[in-house]
Amino acid sequence: MSAPEVKGLQKSFTRDEYTSPEVFASELETVFSKHWCYVGRADKLSHIGDRMVCNVGSESILIVRNRESQLRAYFNVCQHRGSQLCDESGSGYGAAITCPYHAWSYSLDGKLVGAIHHEKESFDRECISLKQVRVDEWQGGLFVCLNNDEVPLLTWLENMYSKPLDLDKFGMAGLKSVRTTVDEAQANWKVLVENYSECLHCSVVHPEFCELVPVFATGRTIDKDRDDWGANLADGVNSISFKQNQGLTLIPGMDDKSLFGAYVYPNMLIDVSPDSVAVTTYIPRSPNHTTVITDYLFPADMAADSSLDLNPVIDFNDLVNHQDIAVSERVQRGVASSAFKQAYHTEMEKYAMQFVKQYRQDTQTH
Repeated sequence: MSAPEVKGLQKSFTRDEYTSPEVFASELETVFSKHWCYVGRADKLSHIGDRMVCNVGSESILIVRNRESQLRAYFNVCQHRGSQLCDESGSGYGAAITCPYHAWSYSLDGKLVGAIHHEKESFDRECISLKQVRVDEWQGGLFVCLNNDEVPLLTWLENMYSKPLDLDKFGMAGLKSVRTTVDEAQANWKVLVENYSECLHCSVVHPEFCELVPVFATGRTIDKDRDDWGANLADGVNSISFKQNQGLTLIPGMDDKSLFGAYVYPNMLIDVSPDSVAVTTYIPRSPNHTTVITDYLFPADMAADSSLDLNPVIDFNDLVNHQDIAVSERVQRGVASSAFKQAYHTEMEKYAMQFVKQYRQDTQTH
């Protein structure tokens, strides 16, 4: 029996879409393996041979920086007997990629260059190479796409309803990560996205945040008198922080004390405040488990200045993050009930509705 139509409300996701292993497995292919996915910061691959291991859809992907300082991405699997090549990110010290099973080695450009116990002429090594996938960079962020038919990254971002390219003016590529947090949310990734996309919950869940950004207490995400999707900070507030007037400088492009945000479908959040940027990625693990990774970015001079205490900024944003995770976990427990069939959105949740629309386009055409 389908859920009823409710006047004034729009249908969101169903119980199965929040909880079903079958739906989860399907959306890894129809959503995450189809589009560009954010996987981390490019400055973590600053040296030749540095490598990043990330998850995209159901695949493990290995990204490296080659000897020409170019990015390369491969499926994280040896072409000999299928062993996973790398377990974790880190420095490669300019070395080749060596399989821990039989020590077959690949160059940073994916070519087989070594197979111990075998003469070079014993088999055609030219036919053995790592399987490459698409990788690109935007504003210091790394994106991977497993679909060769998807549009280029910048075109994908340009067509996004949340207008992430409007944030180019803040020069995020020049900012430096000061801290990275990793949280394991016992909630479906869609629950987390819906929560981020609306502020009806803010006055209840984020009272501290609403004191700094008054419009959030009204349930809206942007001030009505602005056409740049920004939100004004309260009088006397110059930082999203536990402390004010710390003397922190504004990030590039920040003309006044404002807050901006964008959800980049399917798995990236960008929160721009006067003195910092928080960039978050969601990594779906199961129908009720999502890894949440957040990088806290500051101007390079501030990041290098040991006399500055950046913890009040980071800790405040981390508090908001944990509040969102806690309420999302509460939702996940609720939607698992047999009494729950269908979620709804009000007209004030228009960005959440945009998310559902994009998701439906992906999942209902397969």
